[in-house]
Amino acid sequence: MRRTSFVSGCAAFTGLLLLAACAGDNLSSSAPPVMASVGNAVSRPALTGPPGCTKAIADYETIIDRDVTTGYLSQSVYDRINQDLTAGPRAACAAGRESDARAQLARVKNSHGYR
Repeated sequence: MRRTSFVSGCAAFTGLLLLAACAGDNLSSSAPPVMASVGNAVSRPALTGPPGCTKAIADYETIIDRDVTTGYLSQSVYDRINQDLTAGPRAACAAGRESDARAQLARVKNSHGYR
């Protein structure tokens, strides 16, 4: 009798362990956790000027927007980049100074670790 009780007890305990393991799997999520430091992209006015500088500036803005929303770039650095873009390359491009705008864009990118 004792042996049957022991085997039954082990089987019941093993069954409980399996049920607990299955229940634990349902509680876990396959999605990665969201970082608390994810920033927000800004809405900018439309770019004006020659296509040679508007496309280059727009491409860079797309990259930094993605970087801030994924947490790769901090909000404070993102805000500073946008200030630099508005004061430099965007203004030069809007004034029709394509080569100046592209040179200023290269300086902004380089100063913030982009190429």
